[in-house]
Amino acid sequence: MTLWLIALSALALGLALIALVAVIMTSRRQAELIERQQQRLLMLTETATEVLSLKEQLNEPKPDFNFAEKQLLAQLEQQVSTLNDEQRRLQEKLQELAEQDPGSKLYHRASKLVASGATVEELMHECELPQAEAELLVSLHQRKG
Repeated sequence: MTLWLIALSALALGLALIALVAVIMTSRRQAELIERQQQRLLMLTETATEVLSLKEQLNEPKPDFNFAEKQLLAQLEQQVSTLNDEQRRLQEKLQELAEQDPGSKLYHRASKLVASGATVEELMHECELPQAEAELLVSLHQRKG
């Protein structure tokens, strides 16, 4: 009877560890996606700033404002509008990712702490993790590094 209880406990612990690893991997993927979206947003912001600067230069009064310049200005305005739409969409995606699964935020924070050298005890205290989960995170980080 005791052997069955030990076997069931080991199986349950194994399944819990598998679930934890899956959550950690999902959390890492979400962090990578957020990082990529933030980089894209920064690039879009820089490009929009450049386009606005060019638009201001084109808006300066010129005595012979010709058709080609008007077309260029219209194209720039369209690009700025497109960039603004893309920036808004990226901000919405970032917000959606940030609002997903609150449990993954906890593991994301724990992963950052481990990467900065936190101990098992610090993880248990800061993230309110059980000792087994904290040890697993530290072990995974040591294998990766």
